[in-house]
Amino acid sequence: MKKKLSIIIPTYNEGKYLPILLKKINNVNLSKFKLTKEIIIVNDGSTDNTNKILKKFKNIILINQKNRGKGYAVQAGIKKSTGQIILIQDADLEYDPKDYINLLKPFFFKKKIAVFGSRYLKKNIFSYNFLKPQKQNYLNFVFNFIISVYFFLFYKNYITDLLTGFKVYEKNFFYKNKINSTGFEADHEITIKLLKNNYKIVEIPIKYNPRTKSEGKKINILDAFKALFIIAKMKI
Repeated sequence: MKKKLSIIIPTYNEGKYLPILLKKINNVNLSKFKLTKEIIIVNDGSTDNTNKILKKFKNIILINQKNRGKGYAVQAGIKKSTGQIILIQDADLEYDPKDYINLLKPFFFKKKIAVFGSRYLKKNIFSYNFLKPQKQNYLNFVFNFIISVYFFLFYKNYITDLLTGFKVYEKNFFYKNKINSTGFEADHEITIKLLKNNYKIVEIPIKYNPRTKSEGKKINILDAFKALFIIAKMKI
């Protein structure tokens, strides 16, 4: 019996990128894993032409909601999903669906795991790339390193890329764990609850094509402070 991969794409005003992204996703062949694909797009109150563009695509599940934040959008997609494996894919083109293959491999050898696509690993933890990806904002690069160290101080688990937009989970985890955060900080709530439930987090090197704020990058300094707050709060 084939298993299903639910690909959840939270999106806010990314209409121009979605046709390219969907084409890339449809070109990924998962037959070697005996996996079928389910694509769920959660439109988080976009004000561009996202809905008009998506009407042309028949092989997707579309959820429309008011602008509630990425975390809320991801949770809405997970509730709608029917796959045993959940993959979160940002709607922009910073992350390449060709990496699905490498991100999914660990699920066929281990149980109780989550896989994070790391923008900073080369081959393994011992070959960390201390040079920032081309075009990535220096502030974002430095903060990512700081938050990894900060997270380690609280949870004794060093993760090179907590802020990655490429994460894969077992659906079973969400049956037992309610996620309360609604913004970008929801990623950290999930990570902490994974560790508290004895899930192993596996990091896999991925390709990364960062975009600038002028190109639509949405995460900001407020999200950074929210991340630090929730990491400390959940330890108490």
